[in-house]
Amino acid sequence: MALRTFIAASAAVVGALALVSGCSHPTRPTGTPDPATVSPVKLTITAPYAIAPGQTVSFVATTTLSDGTTQDDTRKVVWSAFPSSVLNITASTGVATVLAAGDVTIAATSGMGGPGRQAQIARTVVPPNTYRLTGTVLESRLPVQGAIVSVVSGIGAGLSTTTDDDGSYRLYGVAGVIQVKVAKPGYDDLVKTFTATQDDVLDFPEAHQTAAMPALAGAYTLTLAADPGCPTSPSRVAALPGDFRQPRSYAASVTQDGPALTVTLTGPAIMPREHDFTGRVQPDAIAFDIGFGSYGNGLDDGVAEQVSSTQWFVFGGSVPAHLSGGVMTGHLDGALEVYMPLSPTTYTLAAQCLGSNNSMTLTPVAQSARRR
Repeated sequence: MALRTFIAASAAVVGALALVSGCSHPTRPTGTPDPATVSPVKLTITAPYAIAPGQTVSFVATTTLSDGTTQDDTRKVVWSAFPSSVLNITASTGVATVLAAGDVTIAATSGMGGPGRQAQIARTVVPPNTYRLTGTVLESRLPVQGAIVSVVSGIGAGLSTTTDDDGSYRLYGVAGVIQVKVAKPGYDDLVKTFTATQDDVLDFPEAHQTAAMPALAGAYTLTLAADPGCPTSPSRVAALPGDFRQPRSYAASVTQDGPALTVTLTGPAIMPREHDFTGRVQPDAIAFDIGFGSYGNGLDDGVAEQVSSTQWFVFGGSVPAHLSGGVMTGHLDGALEVYMPLSPTTYTLAAQCLGSNNSMTLTPVAQSARRR
């Protein structure tokens, strides 16, 4: 009896073990992450540092996973390059043809983007054994736009470029002892000798105009008149009312720091935070910028005047003015606007005149008095 009981128990144990074995799943070695939980944490682009025009370059994309391993995803990402005039890259392979000297950004994107799925690098393309030279051209700390910067001697002679809005320039392909020249009509030429042994910076902060700078600081009367061509019928917003089309005059003062001007309007109706604008004396004009160049957004579109408890008048835009006998006159390319309150803290655009032929005149107070 005891023997039969032992045999039966043993058989039950064996069956249970077989059942457990048949239902079990393969186990991973201790410390090995579940592949289902592994995710990309970083995408990296590998590329040569020195790239020259005419070369064919292969870029490599490597994904680092959350378990610390890496994988080559060069042919799984989408490649792009900007500007394509410098480097043209095949989107599916990362193989690129280098077309011209310049700065270029190469990007790789995997899937729908997100963490660990995007990467980019920047490279400078120059001929072998040459460098990039950058800098700014300034007049009294103000940028000089449109100046021609050229290499007149040394390796890179004949290269030239034009300064941007911020006065910056870039030259690609210089080396050794070179001479760099800055030229712009109305400004004295500047020439500097420089030794280029790496990517470097050469600034020209001493640009100055050939003609003597006019002295413009003082008290003025600013007169503003609407563009006669402004529509009188409503469009997106109501047309400017007739009383705002008539000339409006304001007391103003001009301060000057070299070529830089600041015009400040005074009077109890002028809003305290929207009361001034800047200007700059140029060789052929005086350029004023009133506001930020956007319209229909509020009182900070330009200079704001509180006409009544329910109306604000705002004007803004750019004015290329000319100077004659101390009087600065030009056409305001921008907007004349009327705002009305919606609540104690908000307001809405009620009427507007967008035009390029609004007029603005700054007349010295002494001359204004004589005219009366």
